[in-house]
Amino acid sequence: MPADTVKPAGRTRLAIGERETRIVTVPAQGASTEWVLPIGTQALGCGPFRHEPPSPLEIEHAIEQVEEAVMPLLRQLPRDTPLETRDAATRQLRRLVHGGGEGHLSIDDVERVFNQLAAVSQGRPVASSGLPPQAAFTAHVLILREAMHHLGFASLTVFTDPA
Repeated sequence: MPADTVKPAGRTRLAIGERETRIVTVPAQGASTEWVLPIGTQALGCGPFRHEPPSPLEIEHAIEQVEEAVMPLLRQLPRDTPLETRDAATRQLRRLVHGGGEGHLSIDDVERVFNQLAAVSQGRPVASSGLPPQAAFTAHVLILREAMHHLGFASLTVFTDPA
C-alpha cells in the first residue's frame, strides 16, 4: 500500500428494517459490535405512520423518536468509519437521486429528498415530487437522515448485492 493511502479504520453498516434498525461496526481488527434500535419503517411512534403521506405532526414525532434512539450511540461508534448499506429502499432512493442503485449518497442528497417528502406532508401534490407515496418510504428516509445527521456521517455507500 502506498504511504499516502490511508486505510479506513473499519466500516459501519446500517440496516433499516420494518421493526428495527441495526447498526454494526466492523473494525479493521477485532470483533464487531452491533446495536439494535427499536425503530423501523413500520415502528415509529405507536406503529407505522397512520396517513399516506404522513402528516407533519407524525413526521415531527417520528424525528423525536429516532433522535432518542440514535443519540446514545454517538459516543459509542468509532470515528472515521465509512457508512454502508444494502437496503432496498436506500437503493431506490439512490436511483431517484442519481439514476443508479449502487454508489454514494451524501447527507445533502438525503436532506433534499426529506425536504420534498416534508413538503408533500404539508400539502404539495405527491405526483409533483416524483417520490414514492408510501409512508414506509418516508419513514426509511427519515431514519436514514436522522442517523446520518446525528451520528456524523457525511455520506454512505449503497451496495446492490444483498450479502
